[in-house]
Amino acid sequence: MAVLSNSRRAAAGIALIVAGALFVLAVILPLAGQSFPWVIVLAQVALAIAFVILAIGAVNSTLTRVALIVAAVGWAILALAGLGIVALPAGVATFAAILAAVGGIVGAVLLYRGREIANRSAIVFIVANVLGALYLLGGLGLLSLGTFGAILTVLFGVALILAGVLFRQAERRRR
Repeated sequence: MAVLSNSRRAAAGIALIVAGALFVLAVILPLAGQSFPWVIVLAQVALAIAFVILAIGAVNSTLTRVALIVAAVGWAILALAGLGIVALPAGVATFAAILAAVGGIVGAVLLYRGREIANRSAIVFIVANVLGALYLLGGLGLLSLGTFGAILTVLFGVALILAGVLFRQAERRRR
């Protein structure tokens, strides 16, 4: 069995905290009369980075790695689509959202089942990914959220922040 670096889990925790804070900021800024559409793109990039860090350096299971990489690819494609620089074919954003949602949930469940991370961290990570899947379904128009969409985005951001903090706390206790 390979030796895993806990610092990579902590780095993934930092990326989760950044992504969560950016998702929350994306809801708060329009309420303050400011509009920065690139905040969501940065949040998606940070989330993709968190999944890559987890997949490459913080887990042993190959199936978990694959699921986390699938989620990272989904979030990265969504960020690329959000930039608007590259014209993507019609169904690519929908496919990327499905990849991000399914990969995130499956990866989080496999992390919990395989005892790769602490139970509390894993449960919060699962909840964050379920909220992320609902957020993605709402963003695609597959689920009508209305005003609840802003609340869901804030809950998703807060869950990511909490998961990141728990990843960081587990790192501090192991030192």
